[in-house]
Amino acid sequence: MIKAFAEIQDRVKEARLLVVGNGDLKPEYRALSSPIAQKVIFAGNVDDDELPNYYAASDLLVLPSVDRSEGFGLTLLEANATGKPVVASNVGGIPSVVTDGVNGLLVPPCDEKTLAKTVINLLRDEDRLLEIGRNGRRIAEGHDWKQIAKKTEELYEEALEER
Repeated sequence: MIKAFAEIQDRVKEARLLVVGNGDLKPEYRALSSPIAQKVIFAGNVDDDELPNYYAASDLLVLPSVDRSEGFGLTLLEANATGKPVVASNVGGIPSVVTDGVNGLLVPPCDEKTLAKTVINLLRDEDRLLEIGRNGRRIAEGHDWKQIAKKTEELYEEALEER
């Protein structure tokens, strides 16, 4: 993402990159972002109850996963729940959460040029940005824990009735 953001900030001057989380690679990411350090914010770990504020302050969420080990993508649904579109790699469990062009956009993994182009195009098309965000909100509401519990209960009741 940092490599892609170098191109993004060249084309969308007001763009800023907010990186949430910590890890062993943080020093490397800081070094990689040094030429554009004034436009990159490393927030570190953020409490779960604070995450919606970070999503709300953003235009979109980018999850540039690189391999198939990526799980369900709860982060993507959380961003969608706040009405934010997502741009994510087409790997692992991500496509089970993101329908390309509906609640987000899927890009090939490890392709910072396509990632940058996709983010730039989305940031420059406010109508599409808002539409995908609205779609994401609707989809996220369908994954609400109360809805999931209700559907699970209905499946159990249906299975018991068949016995």
